[in-house]
Amino acid sequence: MATSAEVWPGGRRPGSDVVAALRGGLVVSCQAAPGHPFDDPAAIALLAACAEQGGAVAVRIESAPNVRATRARVGVPIIGIKKVHTGAHRPFITPTLADCAELAAAGADIIALETVPDNRPDPGEVATLIERVHREVARPVMADVATIDEGMAAWSAGADLVASTLSGYTRHSASRTGPDLDLVAALAARGVRAVLEGRVDSPDQVRTAFERGAWSVVVGTAITDPLVITRRFAVAAPRPPLP
Repeated sequence: MATSAEVWPGGRRPGSDVVAALRGGLVVSCQAAPGHPFDDPAAIALLAACAEQGGAVAVRIESAPNVRATRARVGVPIIGIKKVHTGAHRPFITPTLADCAELAAAGADIIALETVPDNRPDPGEVATLIERVHREVARPVMADVATIDEGMAAWSAGADLVASTLSGYTRHSASRTGPDLDLVAALAARGVRAVLEGRVDSPDQVRTAFERGAWSVVVGTAITDPLVITRRFAVAAPRPPLP
């Protein structure tokens, strides 16, 4: 089994440079749910181009078509994910090795996948998938987790980055609200390359995350969703927003 301390052929892991490039920087998640006005690869690529010009060190992009369009527009690293809707309360993030290979072929530099027991109850499956992504897809892995135990398990299984993406969205973290700065700090204190992601909506939270040891911070909706941003302002107007 690959671990975070393993020496790989040639002395370096796949994507070591791109993982290092994220350190101390802002990652912008450019995504749009089905039916959203921006649910189009060209629109996602434009959002990513804005993020790059605004100072993002990387972007997080969902689906191979969106990754491919974004790769043609930006030079910063792309973290690729695939959301598969299974009928559960939330999508399954990058379920299979085939999904990982598809994202890599489209231009993703890092593959993000969930490693929580909601959809991956077997820890052995997590370790095998991470190792196969490294060896067969030749990409580093960002593990999306919700708890400290999940984060440490993913790190031990060889994940290159561990993100708080699913904190508050799983059976074991449903009571959590707001960005999970405590999780990031706890992971960082144990030597993990910890990434704050999820419900980050202010520069102060970004600053605090780095002060607490974050490797990088991902911000999505607060930057890239004008529909949600407009609604936040519209509710302050005398005439209520349209439904």
